[in-house]
Amino acid sequence: MRSDDNFLAVKNGNYIVSAGERDVLVKGSLLRYSGTTGQSETLHGVKPLGETLTIEMLCAGKLTPPRIRYSFYMPRPSKEDKALKKEARMTSHNSVLDEDKEDDDNDALKASYDKEDSSTPKWIFMNWDACSTSCGEGVQTRAVQCLRPDGKPGLDCDASQRPAETRACGKPCPQWHVGAWSSCSRSCGKGFKRRALHCTHTELILQRDHCSGLRKPQELDFCNLREC
Repeated sequence: MRSDDNFLAVKNGNYIVSAGERDVLVKGSLLRYSGTTGQSETLHGVKPLGETLTIEMLCAGKLTPPRIRYSFYMPRPSKEDKALKKEARMTSHNSVLDEDKEDDDNDALKASYDKEDSSTPKWIFMNWDACSTSCGEGVQTRAVQCLRPDGKPGLDCDASQRPAETRACGKPCPQWHVGAWSSCSRSCGKGFKRRALHCTHTELILQRDHCSGLRKPQELDFCNLREC
């Protein structure tokens, strides 16, 4: 998130530091780095990776727990792989016709799926994460990604229609509630006065230990109306 001090780091990235958007070249592939100016920081690759990448998290300032999401795609089997698999079944199984028909049906489904209009991507979003605080002012985040109908990343979703990735959250914290001071215990000389003190939360009275982390108001005080 923009508000924390955590940054993505590619261990194979030749020790280049960049705050803005840039392309990171790796063996036989390309990664697009979003920079640190957006709501969230992303590293996106669309081609098969030619080498193993190590992605690390650089924590430069306050120790805010990082929120990391990742996804990847597995390659589809090639025609050669299918042919070898079919040949192996033909030599080891006697129900070749049924399995061939199943393969043909799968190929037909894939063909019709590939004919779908995959040129109109839309914004896809996940459920909101838990609030960052149990009470008080916190923040919730969720993953938002532009995807095509075939499930692959899209690049031309309408930026003005992008769903929010963060929102404010939180509920009131317990707090001390004080009453009015009582009369002085003596009409002359040194006496004392007190006032009611309760730990409350949305008008409910709680055990005092619920407010133990708060500065406790003065509950008892001395008073001296006049000399005796």
